[in-house]
Amino acid sequence: MSFHITIIGGGIIGLTTACTLLKEYSSNSHLQLVIISETFSPETTADISAGYWEPYGLETIDERTLRWAGYTYDIYVSEFFSTKAARAGIMKMPAYTLYGFNGQSRGKNMLKPTFSTLVRHFRMLNEHEMGMFDHLNPTSGFVMSTIAVEVRYYLHELRRFLSQDSRVKFIHKKISSFHELNNQTNLIVNCTGIGARQLANDLTVRPARGQVIRIHAPWIKAAYNFDTDEGEGYIIPQANCVVLGGTFQLNDWNTTIVKSDTKKILRMCAKCLPALEQVHHGKVQVGLRPYRDDGVRLEHEKTSNGMDIIHCYGHSGSGVTLAWGCARDVVEIMKTILPVAELQQSENEIPLHEQLWRLVENKNSNHLRSKV
Repeated sequence: MSFHITIIGGGIIGLTTACTLLKEYSSNSHLQLVIISETFSPETTADISAGYWEPYGLETIDERTLRWAGYTYDIYVSEFFSTKAARAGIMKMPAYTLYGFNGQSRGKNMLKPTFSTLVRHFRMLNEHEMGMFDHLNPTSGFVMSTIAVEVRYYLHELRRFLSQDSRVKFIHKKISSFHELNNQTNLIVNCTGIGARQLANDLTVRPARGQVIRIHAPWIKAAYNFDTDEGEGYIIPQANCVVLGGTFQLNDWNTTIVKSDTKKILRMCAKCLPALEQVHHGKVQVGLRPYRDDGVRLEHEKTSNGMDIIHCYGHSGSGVTLAWGCARDVVEIMKTILPVAELQQSENEIPLHEQLWRLVENKNSNHLRSKV
């Protein structure tokens, strides 16, 4: 049976959905998958992000969100302990989260976060450990083992994998209305992020402006999330840089750099790691997180003219954190609309992350090289 599926959106949500779809429909040689997007990596919102695994920027973290986050975390950890890690930009690291500043709790929850059971290592900081951060004087905190994904590398490898499949086609184009695809496809998956405000006419989708600074600071090997008297800051290492942040400015559509935000980020981060006072420049970037008042929308819609659309948007600052889990649920809905043959048993012997996507040979890769 021939299926034509269209994914609108070429970011982390769209491409993980595409990989999951190909896994589940691997036996269907008549599948046609078109991925349409106004922007692809390195121009997506996720490319600007720190790629840090932790549910962030969501009004509530419910059971569904935890399921998505846990599934995604497990995939990233498996990938870190595989041949993918270097080329896909996957780093595993300790991450310290500190609540309160200068002895004031600032109304923060001092209990274990609901996602604490999802990670491999987690503990609340004891008094002795808190002493490391006396210069911030937080009131509580925790440390966990997490993942940071350098999204520009990750999306590059996902797209290389998808491009090897003759059933997949990429189109660089803006879709302004679902009607443009009427009678052209069996199913649409809407992964447009902030673009869903217009495309799906969902006014509960709003921008949460984020400004970050990428710097060279190779001595930083752990992530830090912390409070200051000027707001919340974070320091997150990636493969070739360290990301300093940040801002979370709702309803702000400004994608230009604001110098006062840059100075504020540097001040906040230097309060956590004073060596950063010596940093006076870096690569400053701005992105618009797709915040949604009611959280992630992941559901099937049958339009009045008979179009089947699966919506998957509104991930706010948690796109990297929830991507693979959401992709799995999207494809489970898809299978109720477009039947799929069962996978051969032998496929289950392959690690899950390898079933989802594999590295494409790249003889020119220079991620691993010796230095004398």
